[in-house]
Parts: sequence; structure tokens; C-alpha cells
Amino acid sequence: MVDPAILFQNLSYRIQGKDVLSSIDLRIEEGEKVALLGPNGSGKSSLIRVIRGEARPWSGDMSTDCRLFGRRRWNLFDLRSMMGVVSPEIERGISPRTKTWDLVASGLFQSYDLYRCHKLQDADVTRVDHTVGSLGIDALSSRPVSSLSTGEMRRALIARALVNDPRLLVLDEPMTGLDIIARKEFRDVMSSLASKGKGIIIATHDLEDIIPEIERVILLKDGRIFSDGEKDDVLNDSNLSDLFGVEVHVLRSGRNYHASVP
Repeated sequence: MVDPAILFQNLSYRIQGKDVLSSIDLRIEEGEKVALLGPNGSGKSSLIRVIRGEARPWSGDMSTDCRLFGRRRWNLFDLRSMMGVVSPEIERGISPRTKTWDLVASGLFQSYDLYRCHKLQDADVTRVDHTVGSLGIDALSSRPVSSLSTGEMRRALIARALVNDPRLLVLDEPMTGLDIIARKEFRDVMSSLASKGKGIIIATHDLEDIIPEIERVILLKDGRIFSDGEKDDVLNDSNLSDLFGVEVHVLRSGRNYHASVP
């Protein structure tokens, strides 16, 4: 039997003595496509940090369990190699002088640039070149990231996240700051990856970020799971109005969802 990618039972997470996640029960199988949806401050980013292994849950209750790929304990470097991550936190940590190709290659070492201590084998160079090509950013390879548009930077970050061929892709508010064209291009890339079987977790507050291939939606409110189920069942007027605390109408166009606030 294959272990789930994520298995949390009665998980809580505290910052300065305050619970930002409370009594989280969550199981996500390998290969699942899941959206974490909630307003700002609902706990999405904190849950992502726990999933990434960068935040340890509060263990004051013996019933708490936290397993990633079947393990309660893990080497953080190994865990990061199994998860490709795109987040504002990573974007902020990158030097503007870093070349795009080097940024992608840095994913092999879980760093934000290439340094003298990093030794690339021929197979590594081939892997980076292939990943850069698959994302269509070959022409950006020699450019510093400071010269990239927001959309180009996001593609470079996806390439960095994918260079290790991770078992799971984790996206934290990935479309923030993108214009209409860049959002469409980003959604197309995500749809392509999802259709090839890549497991995806995307945290967002915007229904339009939920690509058609997402099968399951988890609503977070005040650090707790408010609703969890199939996308078509969860995304409705009643749930979204309760989630955001205002009247929300959910609109569907083909396989895409939109929210309207009167």
C-alpha cells in the first residue's frame, strides 16, 4: 500500500503562543490535485509551511500525527527534493543579479543561486537545459532575474521547482501580480503538468486560480478546515459566502469557476 503524500491528524500550529492552525485532519494522496482556498489570514500559508517541513506542528496532544510521504521524521533537504515549491517567500530570497539558468539549476541544491560549492555533472546540465526548454524560457537563460517580467519570473520559478522531477508541486498564491495574459500562460502550464500526472497543491484566495484539473477543494477559515470535498460540491454560493463573510455568487464557465460579489 502506497503511503499518502500528506497525513495530518489533529494537527495544530502555533506562532507566539497563538494557534494559527487548529485540529487539522488532512490526507492527500500522491498524484492528487488539490486547492486550498480561503481568505487572507485563514491559515493557507501556515499549512503550506507545515507541508514543506519548514514549520513543526505543536505536539502538545498525544493524538497529533504529522507524516509526509509516510515519515514522521525527515531530512529537510530530502523533503525539499521531493517537493517543488513556488512561493513569494522564495521569490523574495533571490538576488536580482542571479541568472535565470542558474536560478533553475539552484533547485538541484535547494538554494537560490549557484555557488562555488555546487558541482554540476553533465547529467545535471542536461536536466536543467531540458527543464528550461520544457517551460519555454530558453531565451531567458542568460538574463538576470531583475530583467524578467513577473510572468517570466514565475515560469523560471516553476522550472526551478521541477528540475528535480519532484513527487509533488506546491504553489502558494502563484498568480499574485500576474496580468491577464501571464495568468493564462501560468494556468496552461499547470494544466499541462496536471494532465501528465503531477501532484499539485495550490493555495489561493481566488477561484480563478483553480485550474480545471483540480479535483478537490479544501476551504480554510480561521485556521480550521471549513469544508473538504470534490470541487463541484464545495464551490457553491453558501460555502463561499460563509467562508468570506460576504454574499458571494459562484459562477461556472465550462470547467472554470469565478466568484461575484454583489
